[in-house]
Amino acid sequence: MSHKHDSWGWMLAVDFFFAGMGGAMLVIAGIADLFLGTGMTSVLGNLLGALCIGLGACLLVLELGRPFQSWRVFMNPKAILTIGAWSMVLAMGAGIIFASFGIGSLPWSDAILARKVFAVVSVIFGLIVATYPGILLARHKSRPFWTGAGIMSLFVISSLVTGAAAHIVSQFVFDALASIVTSWQIVDASSSVVLDGLPYLTVALLVLQFILWIGYIWIKKTGTTEREANAADRWISGNYAMHFKGGFLFIGTLLPIVLILVPINLIQVFGTLLVLVGGVVMRLLVVYSGQDRTWLPGEQKYRSRLPIGDEAFLKAWK
Repeated sequence: MSHKHDSWGWMLAVDFFFAGMGGAMLVIAGIADLFLGTGMTSVLGNLLGALCIGLGACLLVLELGRPFQSWRVFMNPKAILTIGAWSMVLAMGAGIIFASFGIGSLPWSDAILARKVFAVVSVIFGLIVATYPGILLARHKSRPFWTGAGIMSLFVISSLVTGAAAHIVSQFVFDALASIVTSWQIVDASSSVVLDGLPYLTVALLVLQFILWIGYIWIKKTGTTEREANAADRWISGNYAMHFKGGFLFIGTLLPIVLILVPINLIQVFGTLLVLVGGVVMRLLVVYSGQDRTWLPGEQKYRSRLPIGDEAFLKAWK
C-alpha cells in the first residue's frame, strides 16, 4: 500500500504559486479596468494571469494522481476541492475573454459593457483562486503549522505581491515585443498610472508580507500549542531556517524592496523576479511543513503495520 499522499509534494506548491499569482493578476487587472479605465495593465499580463491558473490546474491534476479521472473533482459540490476546481475554470475563461478586449483587431474589442462584466467576473473568481490555497491548508487541523486563519492571510498577500510583480515583468516583456505585434492593434498600457504605481504597490505589499510572516511565526512559537511551537522552531532555527530567512525573507522580500525602488527598469525587473522566486520558496516551505502532523492515539503503530506493496501474499492476489 502506498502512502504517497500522507504529505504533498513540490507540484502542489508550484500549483499554489501559479494559481495564486494568476488569480491576483486577474484581480489587479479587473479592478484597474473597473475603476481607472481601459488599458491600465498590459494585455500580456492579463492573458498570463489566466494561463498561470491553467498551469497550476495541470500541476494539481498530476499531483493528485489518476489524471484521466480528474473530472471527478468537479462532481462533489460540497467538497473544497470542487469549489476550487470550478473557480479555476471560471477564472481562466473570464480572464482569457477579458484579456481579448485589449486586442483592437478583434470585433468585440469596443464592447465596453461586456468588458466590464468580464472584469467583474475575473475579479471575483480571481480572488477566490488566490485565497483558495490558504483556505485548503487552514482546514487541516492535524497539521500544526497550517491550522488557523493566519495561513490564509499569508497566501492572499503573497498572491497579490507575486501578481503585481508579474504584471511589471509582463509589461517589460510586452514593450520588447510590441513592434512584432503592431498589426494586432493591442492596447498600449506602458504609460498607465497603474503600471507606474505598481512598483510602489509591490513594495508596500512586501513590507506587509514581512510583518505578517514575522507575526505568524511569533504567534505559532509563543501563543499556541506545543506542537505548533515545535513546528515554528523548524522555521526559526531548524531545517527550514536557512531557506526561510535567506531564501524568502532576504532574497524574496527585503532585497526586492530596495531594488524595485531604484528607478531603472532592468533593476526593477530583476527585483520583481526575486519576488517570484521568494513566492515559490515560501510555498515549498509551507507545503513541506505539512509533514509535521498531530497523530491520533495509536495511528503511528497502526500505519507501521500496513503493507508497503511488496509482500508475497499481496502479489499472490494479482
